[in-house]
Amino acid sequence: MNLTNWGQTVLFMTGSTGFIGKETVRQLVEKTNIHMLLLVRSEQRARTALESYGVRNFERITFIRGDLSLPGLGLVQADREHIKQASILLHAGGTMDITLERETAEQIFMQGAKEIAQLAEDIQRQRSGGLRHFIHVVGFMSPYGQGVRQGEHMEVSHKGSQESAYEEMKFKADGYIREHAKQHGYPLSVINPSTVVGPRPTGETEQTGGIGILIGAVQRGFMPVVPGGSSYWLPLVENDVVAEILVFLIQDNSPLGGTYPLLARKEESPNMKELLNVITTQLSVPKPAGALPLSWIQRLMSLGGSRISGIPAQSLAFITDRTFPVQETEVLLKRMGRSWPDIREQLPFVIADLDYRLLPKPEEGASPAHYTRSRLGNLAMLGWEGEGEPWVIVHGLLQSADDLLPLGSQLHRLTGNPVWIVDLAGFGRSPVHPEQDAFTGQVQALIDALSEMQAPIKLVGHSVGASVAAAALQLSGRTDCRLALLQPVADNARDGRFKPMLRLPRRVGRVLLRARPRQSWARMFRSSRGDVMEEAGVERLAERVHGYLRSPRIAGAHVDLLRWIHLGHRQTASFWDTYGNVRDMGHEADPLVVWAEKDLDYYFPTRLHTGYQKVDVPYGHYFPVFQFEQTAQILIDWAEGGHMNNKGQESELRYGN
Repeated sequence: MNLTNWGQTVLFMTGSTGFIGKETVRQLVEKTNIHMLLLVRSEQRARTALESYGVRNFERITFIRGDLSLPGLGLVQADREHIKQASILLHAGGTMDITLERETAEQIFMQGAKEIAQLAEDIQRQRSGGLRHFIHVVGFMSPYGQGVRQGEHMEVSHKGSQESAYEEMKFKADGYIREHAKQHGYPLSVINPSTVVGPRPTGETEQTGGIGILIGAVQRGFMPVVPGGSSYWLPLVENDVVAEILVFLIQDNSPLGGTYPLLARKEESPNMKELLNVITTQLSVPKPAGALPLSWIQRLMSLGGSRISGIPAQSLAFITDRTFPVQETEVLLKRMGRSWPDIREQLPFVIADLDYRLLPKPEEGASPAHYTRSRLGNLAMLGWEGEGEPWVIVHGLLQSADDLLPLGSQLHRLTGNPVWIVDLAGFGRSPVHPEQDAFTGQVQALIDALSEMQAPIKLVGHSVGASVAAAALQLSGRTDCRLALLQPVADNARDGRFKPMLRLPRRVGRVLLRARPRQSWARMFRSSRGDVMEEAGVERLAERVHGYLRSPRIAGAHVDLLRWIHLGHRQTASFWDTYGNVRDMGHEADPLVVWAEKDLDYYFPTRLHTGYQKVDVPYGHYFPVFQFEQTAQILIDWAEGGHMNNKGQESELRYGN
């Protein structure tokens, strides 16, 4: 393999499957013609990780098997010679685990730094033109960019202890590479990302060890005070911003080198009090009552608080009262033609994503492949691109968009249309809505989301999601949308078991809902076997719902909509007319209503306005989840006009067994 014959810039990169690395590879594939040599422990796992992240083109990617913790990176000689053809080195490798033991941290960070530096030296000495650029990614608390030289005192908390090994070894590696670059005369750019969160627009933050520790503590009720108070802050940066800067530097033909802390100015960023207020608002829990000195909290954690709360004492080191020299970073951003983004706009989505990600989830089978995460308005969504008129699906109670992925996948496979499944506000990965009234807030959030889709759509809602979809379509005044209602729910509940709990204050009702044991959910699902679930399926669903409601945000959103259903917090007399009014607004096709006859919790809304097409199925309430193939076929038949009577007539059809 003679890479020089390609006539391309060649990059050797470590950390390509990490949180920053995957986004960097994706942007390099999409924006450049650079060839990448990626150091990975397993080609198959690396390829799978990159494909899952959205990397589709591997023509300019060569995987090289190796390991940062091994002597010589574990490289065979032939691969070592290939790497020497690279003109740029990007070292972004290393485990994100602040609890690493000292020996492991030293192997990964110090040993890895020495081996990468040796490669840089070999390239600088042997390659024609030398090494064009060495780019090193290391944490923002590293002191070496602040004028501290190798061998001088480092400001690392608990220096020399087992707890500080992660930070200490990363920073020593930074100092070593700086000295090596100076000694051998190659350009070095050091990128110091602050705590990294997910990219726009989704905020998808798979790296849960940063701000995720703080969100998890609030989720479990272990953050009643502000650590350090309002003079402290937790600097944050999105991983796509980090990747954009790395891609710019990789393409720089005449790099000057430098140190670039990736964080906003302290005075332009949320302080710890503001950050905790945003987190508690999104998670629907009380705001912190006062503040405690950070040193006190660290002491409490080291005395056993970490075992109780799950907050490692060393994780608090990322909360700081320091300011950082960002002038060099701002000059770089100016060269790029952009400014530093305000993290406040992204925080609600990061918080919702991590809140959902940190919940316990049962082992599931293989999920549909190649769906993408995106955002519609202020609602998170999952789905697939395609051709033709999009389907937009809204889930019901005890669900999120994930639960309807099999239905969405089937619709996409059979029609080729775009299919998008949204999370209601406060459910799944969507932030809470600001409205006081639960149903009004959900409807407005969906109206705002649908306003971003100007073309005709097919809008499908299940359970209370059907009510939200119908009301949103009516209030938006749109006549270019078709409406399908699967087991619509408003005031048609048979089961009153939730009513006593729902009459209590919201906070109490939410605590009771979160505390409901898994066995109780299993009994409820077992009593309604209309969805033809095996016993293992019942247990898995009960475990899923029990874990899902551990989030105070999601439990609160459920309590709000359950109150709307069971306690009459709405104008019931006019609500059902919504469905008929959709027909009267000038739509050419009648709304579809699919009703599951074995649903024991809800009865068919007899006051439903006429002028719809009705299909009966012999299942239970959750048929769109469990009988997704039949549900997809019903929806396709309706969309294509097949098996349906004339417009304006109620059609009684039966699908299933």
